[in-house]
Amino acid sequence: MGRWQLKGALRGAEETARAGQAQADASYRAALDGARAQGHNDHLQWRRGVQREAYAAFLQSVLSYTDGAKNDLSRASGQEETLACIAALRGLETDMSHRGWVVRLEGPDDVAQAAVTLRHSATLLALVYEQHARRMAAMHEIDARAHVHRREVTRIWELIPVATGFWRTIGTPEMEAGSEAVLQELRDLFSTCELPGGMLATLCQPSERAPVDVPTFDEAITGFIHAARIALHPAEPTAP
Repeated sequence: MGRWQLKGALRGAEETARAGQAQADASYRAALDGARAQGHNDHLQWRRGVQREAYAAFLQSVLSYTDGAKNDLSRASGQEETLACIAALRGLETDMSHRGWVVRLEGPDDVAQAAVTLRHSATLLALVYEQHARRMAAMHEIDARAHVHRREVTRIWELIPVATGFWRTIGTPEMEAGSEAVLQELRDLFSTCELPGGMLATLCQPSERAPVDVPTFDEAITGFIHAARIALHPAEPTAP
């Protein structure tokens, strides 16, 4: 083989080698990109799984709390059982709060804010049930004294609506002189019937109005589910 033929053969071998190397590099980069994309997809699926579990656990804790407030308190009979139910609710409320913080940690922001709103709304709803249960228990305790103190119990129920009417004025310049006499008579009647004085406030103190900027419980839970669904199943980007 002549010198020029040898050079041509070497140049051809070099070009073939470079082409092979370029093809190998392209295949490697494609495989690497595919592995990265698969790894990214696997990570997204894992993250959504963690978020789904956090959302579901929080939602279940909210329902356990509100269902307990509604059902357990409605079945409670008397002051002691009512207070026991309220104490049990505190544990459910704490669990709801803790799971709400996990949702806020996992995000995204829209779901985190919806969780805050739902927790607040659930707390207000449970408070309504709790106040109603306390009043019912107080009424039960008063009526239970009627077989021994019938006259006193009758008088208590005559004065309770009167005291309720001026309760917000207690301790203010708007309180009328006769109101103090009504309160003192009620205190004496409660003492005679061996009823705790704090029960008077339970019966007479008006319920606080719910904040106007807080949605109802049904609205809040619907909002949370909607935000969670969008986070877990985002819309696919449209093709150009």
